[in-house]
Amino acid sequence: MTPMKYAILLCWLSSVAFGNEGNNSDDADDIKTLRQEMKILKQTMEQQFLFQEEEITHLKQKLYLSETKIIDENSPEREKSRQGRLLLHPPVNSSTAENVPKIAFSANTVTDHVNLGVHHTLVFGKALSNVGNCYHHSTGNFIPNVSGVYVFDVQIVLCSPGHELRTELVLEGKVMAAHYTGDSTHCSNGGGMAIFHVNAGDSVWVRVRSSDGGNGIAWESSFSGFLLYPDS
Repeated sequence: MTPMKYAILLCWLSSVAFGNEGNNSDDADDIKTLRQEMKILKQTMEQQFLFQEEEITHLKQKLYLSETKIIDENSPEREKSRQGRLLLHPPVNSSTAENVPKIAFSANTVTDHVNLGVHHTLVFGKALSNVGNCYHHSTGNFIPNVSGVYVFDVQIVLCSPGHELRTELVLEGKVMAAHYTGDSTHCSNGGGMAIFHVNAGDSVWVRVRSSDGGNGIAWESSFSGFLLYPDS
């Protein structure tokens, strides 16, 4: 039911409830029931409005991320896109002792996990921890609101005997680390750790570097990271 229909129904219920209360005291039970229904409808409307606001935020994030992937890292447009993302995630002032930034995340369960093409983003859809809310499980992107040096760890478990998969850790379109998984008669594991500087508003993600087309990524595969120390 749309918000407009909810509003119309609420007005009708209100008129019935308060009209009957004045004219017929025998309908007190019916009025009480109508008021309870009105309260439930109000709560439903508030939840729906909140859900719509979250959807709008996710759409804005996807828009900024899609712009970043096609913009050259040294162009003015890339910086404009980064600044736009910071509007969604304002930088934290790390200069005061009372506001020491805490950022850390870990996620597993790749959403699309079979027959992945080159440069396909691995979306680790289950966030096990997300201190600071900088990892976005719907897109697979980590976007910090604090500039500093970060530690990242990528682990890929491939359950496709006889096949291989190469992945890479990417910062704003620039490859920062690469991983190899495969060449086994059973499930194989590959990955690694990387440490590098990330500006507030920049995006970090994992994507497919190359594949022989027979990949099948297990749910145990993970993407993790944390802030080692912020810029002074």
